[in-house]
Amino acid sequence: MRYRLLGVTPKHRRRRAAKQRRRICGVATGFTCPWWCGGRKGFSTIAGRGCHVRWVLRWGSLRASLRVGRGILWLLYGLLFLLIRAFLVAGMLREFTRAEIEGTRRRIRLEQERPEEAISSEQVVLDHVEALLQQVERAVSWTFGDKVKALFWNGGAELAAWRLIHDAERLAANAMATPHLKARLQRALGDLSELPPARRAVWRKPLEEALRHANGEARATLSAFLADLYEARDERFMLVLKLQNLMTFMVLVGLLIGLALAVAGYGPILLAGAVGGLLSRMARLYRERETPDYGLSWATVFPASLFGALSAWAGLHLVAILQSQRIFSLEALGTLSQLLIPPIALQKDTVPLLALGALFGLSERLLDRMVEKTEELWKKQEEEEGAKKKGEEESQTGTGPGAIAARRFQLQVELEERKLPEELPRAAPPSPRGEG
Repeated sequence: MRYRLLGVTPKHRRRRAAKQRRRICGVATGFTCPWWCGGRKGFSTIAGRGCHVRWVLRWGSLRASLRVGRGILWLLYGLLFLLIRAFLVAGMLREFTRAEIEGTRRRIRLEQERPEEAISSEQVVLDHVEALLQQVERAVSWTFGDKVKALFWNGGAELAAWRLIHDAERLAANAMATPHLKARLQRALGDLSELPPARRAVWRKPLEEALRHANGEARATLSAFLADLYEARDERFMLVLKLQNLMTFMVLVGLLIGLALAVAGYGPILLAGAVGGLLSRMARLYRERETPDYGLSWATVFPASLFGALSAWAGLHLVAILQSQRIFSLEALGTLSQLLIPPIALQKDTVPLLALGALFGLSERLLDRMVEKTEELWKKQEEEEGAKKKGEEESQTGTGPGAIAARRFQLQVELEERKLPEELPRAAPPSPRGEG
């Protein structure tokens, strides 16, 4: 009641005590604690020290959460890779395949001489062709469920669809009108370049003969040639799909490794290497010719940044090992073995380190060349140490060339010493008395 009459309420007392505790805490520890620290009850000078310790612990948990956040970014990177692979690669192939189905259906109809008056044999062929095309349409449907399944796409449905489309085109050659048959045989002569040289030499003469006659045998020849041609194309397409799947596996494994390194505290190094790898891939895409790759270029952009990040980490540790063995030194960077102790922060001292990491990511062959040079240096050192050890053993046993030469010199000196007393009396001058 007395405090209220003076205008000082318990709330004011608590605020004043909190300010005093914050002041004491700052004097005792050398740090000014935040607002959430001094406003608690029961703090004294010692409590101020404990308050600062709690603040340090919170900052440590914040740094740990930052590392976890970097790991989440790596997971988002992997999810983005799967989404782009599903919708920009698989989706593009699905749309292209569906358009090819419709185009093949209409082209086969137009290549008939009289589609509305087709004979029974031709109608049987056309029915088989239509059944194949309908089966392909079911295989490459693009519904919501198919889009979800595309996250785990491997290209098998597209490969099977193109095989069925090629079978339909081969069957349609048996019911093709004569003008279209001649035109297709001429095109087949131009498609010979897609075959290996041995197969090219086999097919050139039969195609030229079929073009001159353009009869039933010509249709059979064209159908057999298309089987060989489409087989070669499907093999190339299968190779591209294998590269896609292999690249996906490598990306997922690299993401797991990068996630572990990011959580361990190597996030800035991985980021610098990823930037270098992305710049390298972008520059290469601008320089390369535009060739059909069935979306493989998308599959090479994502691994470039990922492998650049891993190359930066591996390259910097290799440089640290070489520096510790005094094979070469980088005085401007300091001691890399100390700078690479995690967690690595974005500071002024780590800028040269990050620049070197970006260089490892930018140059794909830099790490390989360093590994090769390191192997050569270590092999050379082993050879020198082996030669030195062998020389010491030979000198101790007296079997080496140096020891043999020294032994010969010693024997020659001993022989000269033995001959010297025998030659001295002969060379002595006569005495004055005429003796001797």
